[in-house]
Amino acid sequence: MELRPEDIGNHLARGFAPLYVIWGDEPLAMLEAEDAIRSAAMRAGFERSVFTVQGRFDWSVIFGSADNLSLFAQQKLVEIRIPSGKPGIEGSNALGRYANSLPAETVTIISLPGLEWKQTQSKWFGALAEAGHVIQCRDVPREQLPNWINKRLSANKQLADREALEFLANRLEGNLLAARQEIDKLALLLPPGKLSLEDIEHAVTDVSRFEVADIQDALLAGDSARCARILESLKQEGEAVPKIMWQIAATLRLLAKLKSAMRQGQSMQAAFKANRIWDKRQPLAQAALRRVSDAIMESTLLDAARIDRQAKGLEGGDPWNDMLRLSLKLSTK
Repeated sequence: MELRPEDIGNHLARGFAPLYVIWGDEPLAMLEAEDAIRSAAMRAGFERSVFTVQGRFDWSVIFGSADNLSLFAQQKLVEIRIPSGKPGIEGSNALGRYANSLPAETVTIISLPGLEWKQTQSKWFGALAEAGHVIQCRDVPREQLPNWINKRLSANKQLADREALEFLANRLEGNLLAARQEIDKLALLLPPGKLSLEDIEHAVTDVSRFEVADIQDALLAGDSARCARILESLKQEGEAVPKIMWQIAATLRLLAKLKSAMRQGQSMQAAFKANRIWDKRQPLAQAALRRVSDAIMESTLLDAARIDRQAKGLEGGDPWNDMLRLSLKLSTK
């Protein structure tokens, strides 16, 4: 059964499930989900055991720990951490047996990293999902980040207007652990009540982090300011120009394919399906097709070829500056 991270508090108010599978790529969401269950169990007097699965792990110790209660504890909390997300053949069988015969008076938390789709379809994961609650911890999308920040500020008895929330979102995007630290810092530095943009600007460090893949959605959306922030962040982190250009070139090729398909009379939806553009990205692609003319496409393709030569040392110029110019050209009406 699926359980959203934001619903854990209400769920725990009604009692515990025997098994929780917490997985995902967002460390803060995972940490807070685990902490919520762990804290509630410890307040209820559970005895805690923690196992980290790595190397040649003896799975029998988990079964023994779950079955044996100390003289003073009536209930047990068992935490099984699998950092690799790959329990192996022996572990897969053990997890399947564990899910099919969960120990009495025991709450189990199984923590996993981000998994590939194939792993979530495995027999062992399916057995865990059927026996307990699955909590997938995802990153907060950029468009939802202001509301996420607003809720955190409210918990600290602070609030901010939309402009201030957008400023915070720009500084904290892609790094929720650091975002929580900055929001907690605001509670220490500034009094309760409404926070001014000026106060926030002085207090908050820019801790935003981006992945190379983030540039594609920003280009499609025509968000030139975000393109500039992403490129600056990647530059500061020492990301390689060819890796970024691969994403930019992939965006250009995608738009070229879509334009070609539509010139040949193919419907937009058929073109999206043929190029594996699913629901979430379709509005971005539609906006880009309306915004980017054929002349701009031709010009940016030439720019991309020049930047590729610059990155290889075959032509002079600053590839970072030219990537920014290309991004602004592609994202501006």
